[in-house]
Amino acid sequence: MTIKDIAKEANVSTATVSYILNNVPKQTITDETRCRVLAAAERLNYVPNLAARSLVKRKTGLIGILINRVAGEPWWRRLRYADMVNRLEQLLTERGYHVVLSSIDAEKPKVGIIAERKLDGVFLIDVKEEHFYSISHHFPAGVPLVVIDSLVEDTLFYKVIHDVKGALESAQAWNADHDCYYIIESYYNEPYVRAIKDVIGVAEDRIHLMEDEGEMAEFIHKQPAGCKGIIFNEFVGMLAGKYVDPSHLTIISTSGCPEVVPARAKYVSAAASKSQVSFELMMQLLKQDAELPTDKYIKVK
Repeated sequence: MTIKDIAKEANVSTATVSYILNNVPKQTITDETRCRVLAAAERLNYVPNLAARSLVKRKTGLIGILINRVAGEPWWRRLRYADMVNRLEQLLTERGYHVVLSSIDAEKPKVGIIAERKLDGVFLIDVKEEHFYSISHHFPAGVPLVVIDSLVEDTLFYKVIHDVKGALESAQAWNADHDCYYIIESYYNEPYVRAIKDVIGVAEDRIHLMEDEGEMAEFIHKQPAGCKGIIFNEFVGMLAGKYVDPSHLTIISTSGCPEVVPARAKYVSAAASKSQVSFELMMQLLKQDAELPTDKYIKVK
């Protein structure tokens, strides 16, 4: 099925069909015409030819989501980005993009996919600081990059991170009359881990970095009676609920899955809009004339 077929079905010019199907901006096309063309395309089961589109627009319509991982990750770490990636893919698909999802080795990243697929934009998730430039230099000039859950001191790139301070203040307010210990999720981006610890602002022996369930259980059992736990990440919180009364826990949801929080635990959301914020930022970057945020660190509340 071709654009000519759609034009004939909708009784419009092929140029009008092309403008609508390719979301060409600044065209004076009525909503009625747009709806008629889209309805005709759906009736005719039109599938866009990405190769042809890329030749015309010099864009492939592909957006990459690159997640840093290592072999043998625990299940809770494998799941923590599932909801965000799923929602991000939905938003991009609704906007007409195709998504390339790829895991890259956090220890020895190979990012040939960037050059091979000619991506229009990339989301890079939890990247090691020392590997950031070896990855980012593969991006051709003009390809927007949004970095998620990473602190990278480079003003060229936007970073989407949690509003750790705001979430922590809410969690601490519920436990104002108690001493607290803290369990934080581990990231490959070490500056992000250090920043979270700095915001918490307590002695190192009151903070546990989650790497192993057994070590976490040992840390919990060492806490004095009456202490309350504040835990980053609901999957980690679910595990912690096996070793302490969940009513003594306040869990900061960083994966967007509060459904897994133990029933008697309190929880604070710190990731409800991460996918939406990341998506909207990417759309602004792709529209080169869009007004961009002045702060390169976008904090998700």
